[in-house]
Amino acid sequence: MNIRKSIYSLFLLCGTAALLISGCSTIEVGIEPISSPTQIVIPGPTDTTEPGTLEPIKTEAQPTATATGPKPTELISPFPELVTIGYLTPYGSGDFGVLVLDGGELKVEPSPVPFQIFWEYTPLTGRLAYSPEFVHGSDHNNVSVTSLWVYDYESGTAEIWLEDNVIRAGWSPDGELVTAAVYNPTTEQIDLVFVSGPGQVEVIAECASNLFSWSPDGRQLAYVNAVSWVGVAETCAGTYLVSFPDGLSGLDAQVERVSDFGSWELLSGQVSDQPLWALNHDALIYPDHPFWVIPLDGSPAFVPATPRGEDPLELPRSFGALWSDGLNQLAGNVDAGLSAQGGVWVYQLSEDLSSIEDYYRIGDRPPGDNSDISLVYWWNPDESLLVLDGDNFDSSQYLNQSWRAPAIWSLPERQWLDYP
Repeated sequence: MNIRKSIYSLFLLCGTAALLISGCSTIEVGIEPISSPTQIVIPGPTDTTEPGTLEPIKTEAQPTATATGPKPTELISPFPELVTIGYLTPYGSGDFGVLVLDGGELKVEPSPVPFQIFWEYTPLTGRLAYSPEFVHGSDHNNVSVTSLWVYDYESGTAEIWLEDNVIRAGWSPDGELVTAAVYNPTTEQIDLVFVSGPGQVEVIAECASNLFSWSPDGRQLAYVNAVSWVGVAETCAGTYLVSFPDGLSGLDAQVERVSDFGSWELLSGQVSDQPLWALNHDALIYPDHPFWVIPLDGSPAFVPATPRGEDPLELPRSFGALWSDGLNQLAGNVDAGLSAQGGVWVYQLSEDLSSIEDYYRIGDRPPGDNSDISLVYWWNPDESLLVLDGDNFDSSQYLNQSWRAPAIWSLPERQWLDYP
């Protein structure tokens, strides 16, 4: 089974259904409080290795340089630095395990909880936001929603925080609150909310979107409300910033419409899309064949000029992308199952972001060839990428074909680095 291809298809299937909404009025989240939270104690993994058990990843030497500097998210913490299912997020299955970076060691482990949707892990508090159920249609229309659960690595327990109507979820910058896009059946719109525990919901913004992301400095939240998503009211369309002058409280949140980007038809969209913050340029970058630049000073959004006058529609459209503010580079996945140009592509932008100076696929694969290299996350923030290299797949080492050999790509040097 091609897990990559089938799960990417789910992105396309759910991306439209998740936003079939209309109207915008009251601050009322369509969730019933949970009177008696469900808590499950999850037994830890055993030391017994049985047939089919996922083993730590091993690598073959291929790099040409040495990775220097700290590893990703170095924290003095008892929790893993990273737990992810890579670019498959959010849709996946706990059956094929999770990729864990713990104490500098990268390995595949059985998931501590069964999940169908992997929302996000935070190393700050060692908690994983997920859902054991796949999405389903809401009671009111065809909006795709599901539940929100939280697993705590420290206590080994899982707890349901919201029973239904969750479209997307991720952790706040302090790792204490879940930021969630929740369908409101009363207004038939999306509310952005903080969830601090079972049934504990505080509204941040109404008439909002699941296309949101936190700024790297943790001070603001940006979201795009695109009218091209079926049912989005024209009065709600645009790009918004949410500020928290008195700390992370929905009661004090200040919502400002900073751009009309989203008020016209976008060419594509996926439920996992989110704006990328280019703080040094006071702008957001949003994926859409290949991407838009959204200045936050009120200037019109634009698609950067291509290096040789190519049609922007012909450039690889990435998802699960990362932005390096210091290098002016964007790196993102292009699905190998749906494009002959699959792999991880890097765009080099000009200093003012007005043009794409160059773009290439890492690993130097010839044009037209496919690639199973997939982006996981930063290795060194803004400088090097942690990827899984499917081109070096060895079935004797990796018991599940979702996981391939880890490798590190240097953005400044444009070459492989030695994997520790």
